[in-house]
Amino acid sequence: MVISRLGTLLAISTGLTLATSPVQAQSPGLYYAWRSINADLMTCLDRSTAALAEEGLGNIQVENNSVAGTTEDSTAVFVCLENPDAMTVMIMVSSTDDDTAFTLRETLKELF
Repeated sequence: MVISRLGTLLAISTGLTLATSPVQAQSPGLYYAWRSINADLMTCLDRSTAALAEEGLGNIQVENNSVAGTTEDSTAVFVCLENPDAMTVMIMVSSTDDDTAFTLRETLKELF
């Protein structure tokens, strides 16, 4: 009986210890940016595709006015918006890690 109670006490203690331990996890990141460019839709899509490919993103998909690509832990999307005066390109990047998302967005801005 005493051994059974000690086993139960040990199981409860272990559970409480694990439940109160801090969890170390990276915070997810989502960043975006946009700018006007002097280009037509096809040029915007081509430059977006090239930037994603050059940075090593895979599964690149072009649909209508957007281009998306992924890595193991990140997704990036370019959206080309036609306006009466100029084309606007928007870059959105999400990642499981905040620093990775920010760095990828900055790199894609430069490559575009």
